[in-house]
Amino acid sequence: MRFITYWELSEDMTLEERSEIAQKLTTSHFFPLQGVEIVRWDATPDGWGVLVAEADDAAAIANALNAWRAAGRGFFRLTKTAPAMPVQATIAGATDLLTSVPV
Repeated sequence: MRFITYWELSEDMTLEERSEIAQKLTTSHFFPLQGVEIVRWDATPDGWGVLVAEADDAAAIANALNAWRAAGRGFFRLTKTAPAMPVQATIAGATDLLTSVPV
């Protein structure tokens, strides 16, 4: 299952603190967690970004985000996560739905 997370970094944490946390989690291979495949991970100059990942369930994605929170309290200012699918699949699904719903 594919998930998209929109995230914003907290401005209450210094750049040095964030860098130390990121180095610790990525060099120790703790992130990404087992069972979570990172499809895409992008950041902006303003400290927000998106993560697109594949996982069997929402619990795996929650654990992946919580790893960052556990490594540094207040790491994120905000996260929003939802299941997602390719736009082509949503168009096909909507078309199928419209043709099967009685009018």
